[in-house]
Amino acid sequence: MKTINVLVDWGKSFVDENGSFYCGTTEEQKNNAVRINERADLTLFLTDVHPRDSSEFISNGGLYPAHNLVKGDEYNLEELDVQPGQTTSPQLTDKLLQSVQGKSSGLIVPRHVFFQNYEGGKPRPAFSFEDVEDTFGVQRLDPEDFLEGKIEYVINAKHMFNGSATQATDFLGEVSGVPSAEMNVFTLLKEMYGQGEELSFDITGVVMGICVYQTGSGIRQMFPKADINIIADAATHLVYDPLGFDTEQSADDAARRMCQQVGINYITTAEYLRE
Repeated sequence: MKTINVLVDWGKSFVDENGSFYCGTTEEQKNNAVRINERADLTLFLTDVHPRDSSEFISNGGLYPAHNLVKGDEYNLEELDVQPGQTTSPQLTDKLLQSVQGKSSGLIVPRHVFFQNYEGGKPRPAFSFEDVEDTFGVQRLDPEDFLEGKIEYVINAKHMFNGSATQATDFLGEVSGVPSAEMNVFTLLKEMYGQGEELSFDITGVVMGICVYQTGSGIRQMFPKADINIIADAATHLVYDPLGFDTEQSADDAARRMCQQVGINYITTAEYLRE
């Protein structure tokens, strides 16, 4: 059995207290995520990456505070309503970054991620592949190295809730500076493992009811024979009364029921480690 740890949106913008879109992640949740990652044969970091003109941002008419900017767009942050001292970095939070130091690594930026604000006409990439490489300090993945089992840590850029998803971009044609084909790390895993009979996916991250659950559900559909675990106490819940989740417990109960419906194991760190 190959164990794959999926880190969903553990970037500094979301999980550090000075993050521009801090979601309430605790040090205990971070520590649990590190413990889970210690068991992994392969670590996947799925992370939002945005340009400063992202339509997601409140400053641009969207729903969310500015977050996870590519390095070259981290200027004049007051224009994006970012407070002094806050970080908009998508880089992996320090504790988890330390846990992957020294691992052979590679970066994947699916083709659709470059076209976040496409509204017709001539397509314009939001940034270059080199911009994303510079943001994380990791070079682009060689698919052949990955297929040969030479890679231990993959950063997979995204901008949708479901980090396992791809998106059709054929209609855009060839665009200079971006990949010609749509591919993410799960595309490569599908090529290697088919329906996933030999795989165990262990998922932690932010936030449970949105990106963590949707990514887990997407992986379940892609790999119906894999074991899929969401680690409850290594995932941050969105406690938000208008959604019916006014307490951590109500959000946790809802997450457990949602996971049961699609065949995902919703367990604690202690249950996973069999402590």
